[in-house]
Amino acid sequence: MEQRTSDELEIVARTREWVREHFLYMRPEWRLGIDDPLLRNGVIDSIGVVELVAWLSDAFSVKIAESELTERNLGSLGAIAAFVERKRRGSGAGEAGRPRHVA
Repeated sequence: MEQRTSDELEIVARTREWVREHFLYMRPEWRLGIDDPLLRNGVIDSIGVVELVAWLSDAFSVKIAESELTERNLGSLGAIAAFVERKRRGSGAGEAGRPRHVA
């Protein structure tokens, strides 16, 4: 398991709470692990990605480009936390190769 910073864990906690309130409110028993795939598990869909990106931009004061809407960056709570931290530090997504889009 990957070591996460306290800032990343805070991002995970806030994002998990937001996802639960907006997408899992009808399924409170759903276990949402840090590395569980959000799209493949049906937690969010492509419209949900748009909503998530808008919320992340506002909540964490980051600008997210369309080219950054990838599974690597937004596919799980852990991926989101690492991505947001890279954005906050100014190092961007840093993804090599062809991105796999989530939306």
